[in-house]
Amino acid sequence: MGNSPSVLPTADPAVLNDDYEWPENLYLELRDMANISFLVYTFAYLTDVAREFGLEGMVINDEGRIGMPTRDLPRSFSPAEIIEIIENNLDTLKSRYQTYFEGYRYELLIEKLKVLQEREELSGLERPLTLEEYDDRHQKHDLVYGVTKDDINKRLTLVFRGTENELAFRSNWLSNAAFVKKEYDLPPVLQANDVVDSMRLHSGFGKYIFDYTFDEDDPVTWRKYDEILEDVKLLLQEYPDYKIYVTGHSLGGALSTIVGLYLACDPEIPKPVSVINFAAPRVGGRHFLHAARWLERKKWLRVLRVVNDGDTIAAMPMTNYHHIGIQLRLFSDIGKEPRFSYPSPEETYRKYMGRLWQNSLGKSFNLSYDHGDYRERVDKDKLFLLKYDLNKLYDDNELTGLNTQDSTQVIHQRV
Repeated sequence: MGNSPSVLPTADPAVLNDDYEWPENLYLELRDMANISFLVYTFAYLTDVAREFGLEGMVINDEGRIGMPTRDLPRSFSPAEIIEIIENNLDTLKSRYQTYFEGYRYELLIEKLKVLQEREELSGLERPLTLEEYDDRHQKHDLVYGVTKDDINKRLTLVFRGTENELAFRSNWLSNAAFVKKEYDLPPVLQANDVVDSMRLHSGFGKYIFDYTFDEDDPVTWRKYDEILEDVKLLLQEYPDYKIYVTGHSLGGALSTIVGLYLACDPEIPKPVSVINFAAPRVGGRHFLHAARWLERKKWLRVLRVVNDGDTIAAMPMTNYHHIGIQLRLFSDIGKEPRFSYPSPEETYRKYMGRLWQNSLGKSFNLSYDHGDYRERVDKDKLFLLKYDLNKLYDDNELTGLNTQDSTQVIHQRV
């Protein structure tokens, strides 16, 4: 890399030393992100049934967007309103997705929604937790995302639906299996600071984000990322002091990793952007990793990848791809504590080889995965997670090496 002086975006973003009150511990952040990610799976089923059969309490406007007929904010849904829609239309939902709306899955769904409802009631605020934006108009072959608003934590969360969904299982897995890299636009701030000279990403994941939209009314050059960015920035105009989180599970984890890094490069997005996801596969090569380290060191980006021990999805693809951010590995064994790791340039060769083995297909090969299992393990390890804080983990130089002066100036061969 060259020695040109650091170039900031046009507006220097707010960073960690502002007045924002971060969650007290890691458990609170993981709990909320797991529940939000789960909510998007649920809502995709509701909207699919609403379009096919109609649902009491949900309407479809001329643009094909789902909303509610009873409020001035027709596209905004609270947990209580979602529970009411499910309970009032349960027979219709069962007729289309029986396994999802009865038995254990249904009980778990209602339980999680009621936890969110109770948080709302305890806050004393009016509708503090809402799903504000939701785009699933082409969910059979396009990415599905939503944006939730949390007035309690002053947080806007961009959430991507993952692979564990009947609606797009085949198309999602075709994207997961496309291991070829493709070059995509390099964010100007990375180019201006001579961080990297190109950005090559997994072509299947990149296609979801940077290909043109399917809507005939959109400009011909309008990409899915442009649509997402517009939704996020419109909400930030209304809630300018809120922080941005990005989450998702499996495929949603991959999409959240890419979009989170690009958002952190945008001068109009408040910093840091927090990416907390589950079962995320690798999405980019060494330049992507180096860009992430640079953003993390400037405190513009925080990444926490949560992986279950033995999860195949999180170990793919292997060759010429690299994980970014802090990894939290969860175990099924009672009493076995989670483990943190980070692809630090300062780590010893022994640590590097151990991290490589833990994230390899040989260590992680299995043919089953479940988003619900992630939520259960987060709850199982609550006492452990209560002791940690994501910002303090980033300040732990033994873990990340980010406080070493030249830690992000060299792209190591063994990252």
